[in-house]
This record gives sequence, C-alpha cells and structure tokens, in this order.
Amino acid sequence: MVSLALMDKVLDVDVKKKTVTVQAGIRVAELVDALREHGLTLQNFASIREQQVGGFIQVGAHGTGARLPPVDEQVISMKLVTPAKGTIELSKEKDPELFYLARCGLGGLGVVAEVTLQCVERHQLVQHTFVSNADEVKKTTRSGSQKTNILSTCGFLILTQLLLSNAILPQSGEPQS
Repeated sequence: MVSLALMDKVLDVDVKKKTVTVQAGIRVAELVDALREHGLTLQNFASIREQQVGGFIQVGAHGTGARLPPVDEQVISMKLVTPAKGTIELSKEKDPELFYLARCGLGGLGVVAEVTLQCVERHQLVQHTFVSNADEVKKTTRSGSQKTNILSTCGFLILTQLLLSNAILPQSGEPQS
C-alpha cells in the first residue's frame, strides 16, 4: 500500500484562472478550506470530505448532482509516477489520450502525485431535509417544480416514504456567505 498522507500541500492557487494545484495526498476537506480564502471551491465533491484528492479522482467519484460532472472532469493536468516511465506530466496538451485514461485510472497507470483542478467561485448550498413518498418525488422532479441542484435520497425497506436532502445553489445576485 502507498500512503500519500504527507503529500498534502496546496502548491498554487490561480484566482484569475480559477485553478488550484495540489499534492495528491491533500484531503478534500483541507482543499476546500484552503480555497475558501481565495473565494473559490470545487465544482463537485462527494459528501465524504476525508478522501485524499488523488484517490478521489482515480476512483471516478461522482459527487452529487445529475447536472454536475464527475470530479475527474475537473482535472486540468496531473503528475503521474509510473513504473516504466518515471514521473510524467499529463494534460489535454501533453499526451491527451493517456491524460484522458489517467484522469480516472483506478491507480492502474501509476500513482498520482500532483493534480491541477478547475475550480468555481465559492457558493453556499442551502440544504433542506424532508420526508416524501415516491409518487410525490417523481411528480416534483419531472415537472421541475423542485428548485434543486443536488438531490440525495435515502429509501427505507418499505418504500412508502423517502428521506430526501436537497441543496440549492443561490441565484446570481443572492447574498453568499
């Protein structure tokens, strides 16, 4: 087993381009906290914030939200340590085919050492948790009457009611914290 726990630094934040370069051992929670002071965040990240970024992208983590791309699509470039070629830098410009495969490589192509990620402006999610039934959920999500960007569900053994948690991105012009 390889541990990247000591490779946990933010190497660069480019506020203008909205990008961040990190060592692969940094945990998602630490990265999001570091981005906050720059007015940035990740577009999509899973609710388990203790994951290391290198592993997070390698497993194809999807985060939450049908309209948000999986995290590997936020990868702009990466450094990969391989058994045959040593450390290689990958991006759309530098070996695009291997870059595409390595973004979600499951560790099979080497060990991710550094990653540059595309960020977005910081925003605040407002979460509401409520109980509903399957028919009502189908009706509101199909009709678009739910103003939801992210919807998580927790179904019980007898699916007469569902526990739902949705998060709403504020519209432009709404105050953000």
